Amino acid sequence: MTAPLSSSQREALRSASHWYAVLSGERVSPQQELKWQRWVDANQDNQWAWQQVENLRQQMQGMPGEVASKALRDSQITRRHVLKGLLLTVGVGAGWQLWRSEYAAGLGADYRTARGEIRHYPLDDGSLLTLDTASAANVSFTALERRIDLIEGTLAITTGKDAALRPLRVYTRQGQMTALGTAFSVQQQPDSTLLRVSQHAVAVRLNHDATQSLTVQQGQSLHFTADRFGALTRDVERTPAWINGWLSVSDRPLGEVIDQLARYRQGMLRCDADAAQLRVTGTFPLLNSDQALLALEQTLPVALHRITRYWVRVTRR
Repeated sequence: MTAPLSSSQREALRSASHWYAVLSGERVSPQQELKWQRWVDANQDNQWAWQQVENLRQQMQGMPGEVASKALRDSQITRRHVLKGLLLTVGVGAGWQLWRSEYAAGLGADYRTARGEIRHYPLDDGSLLTLDTASAANVSFTALERRIDLIEGTLAITTGKDAALRPLRVYTRQGQMTALGTAFSVQQQPDSTLLRVSQHAVAVRLNHDATQSLTVQQGQSLHFTADRFGALTRDVERTPAWINGWLSVSDRPLGEVIDQLARYRQGMLRCDADAAQLRVTGTFPLLNSDQALLALEQTLPVALHRITRYWVRVTRR
């Protein structure tokens, strides 16, 4: 049986959850970092509590990435949920599995990728399914259709020629997309779906209004919710670069680039607001974010500030 926590350990865990929330903020001052370091160095209980934060982060790497990201980065719930996770991780309450189950949609999916992983899956009909980092999907082929349910993250599909002529459809929380002899990608966002068509066309139908449908043509992209289509936009990237493990940008804000790299990186990667508007053009390896960050540091007036091995902040130099 796990020994009960002492009052000083409980207080240290509460402080650790507080410091996690502080260091996860959009703007962290050098003074705050110094106070955090002094708190860690103050006594063994604080060092033990902070180690529990690092342990919790490592355990959450096994969760689907967007779920883990929301659980540990949402500024509205960080302190409360991290403290709860810390207590359960060290054996207080119902246990880690119960806490994780509040978020763990997608853990039992047919196909899924961990954070920092991109995988290609040949399907039985000859189609090729590619999952981006921290993504999950279920695949079921019936006599009526070839169905792919995107649970979270991003997928790309290149359709095979089905002998039974069954339609291939991708489903998200907002709607269904029917391939019209095509290659396309789909991203499940918190409250919407992003569709990008690389070849031919895709027919889209909304979940909450089945009377509305729209066909998205090659070279177009579309955001839509469960009851509304966004505007069709031109997509200049013929094949999404992430499929081959690259991030290609042209005159984009550094903050946007850092956000993309963070999706493929273990731990926390943040960009200060005064550096976020610097403009970036280039191609960077998604699966080697350290190399990408080094390239950015060498070409832009920025510095990498490492709080811990898994905690990096990009600041303006």
